Amino acid sequence: MRVLAKARSLVRRVGIDVAPWPHRPEDGVIDWGLTAVMRSRGINCVIDVGGNRGQFAGRLRALGYNGRIVSFEPSPTVQPLIQAAAERDPQWTVRPVALSSQPGHAELHLHKEPQLDSMLDALPGVTGDIPLMEETGIASITLSTLEAELPGIIAGIDDPKVLLKSDTQGHDVEVLRGAGAKGLDPAIVAVLVELAPLPVYSGQPRMTAVMELIMADGFDAVAFEPLFESSDGLRVVELDALFMRPADGRPDWGGNGKWHDPVAGPPANHVPG
Repeated sequence: MRVLAKARSLVRRVGIDVAPWPHRPEDGVIDWGLTAVMRSRGINCVIDVGGNRGQFAGRLRALGYNGRIVSFEPSPTVQPLIQAAAERDPQWTVRPVALSSQPGHAELHLHKEPQLDSMLDALPGVTGDIPLMEETGIASITLSTLEAELPGIIAGIDDPKVLLKSDTQGHDVEVLRGAGAKGLDPAIVAVLVELAPLPVYSGQPRMTAVMELIMADGFDAVAFEPLFESSDGLRVVELDALFMRPADGRPDWGGNGKWHDPVAGPPANHVPG
């Protein structure tokens, strides 16, 4: 590995990098993590909270996942689009409701870009930096909870292994609290969530509050990938974060020969487990 480290040092001076292959990518790390976790934990059901137009479901299919997907999308702007997409996939269903901490009804702020629709108001000044945040209307939506929906979602699956994805523009803490007093069901073995180091909505919880709920349920971090940066390129505004429950419920500090050289990268056959 010393030869590789020296070679990397030399070629980096001219803007080139050398690394073992396959290796953990710097770009597309969430796709790497999703693929590895789905294989490692045998994911056979995905809960897609904040389905929007169906982008995440399409992403999973492109990664080779062919199991059950249940999307939750309350926005009337994109419901016809995601419903039409799901009709072409017998393993994908869409629920036209939002998930929250309690069932009921709420107002959804609609924006020029529907991916930014939220139950929270945008912070003052945000629209000036992000024109797509311009509000176009308000819709009345129905709320359900993860605790109420989960039995129907996993019905008919022997030994369900669930990936929960939540992208709700500031409402993810409420989605997680809707799992009930005991936290996330043991059937949920992985969580992908959008975090906001720099909130753009009024009352949006800090990213650490979201992470604390997930990690308190026994999940470990797998990968983080920036989605949106400040105009100076130095601050992360939003990022994707992937977590998983260890298969044996025990921490793994990288012992038994798994600790790897930070220059050389992890072993070629290294996957989360």
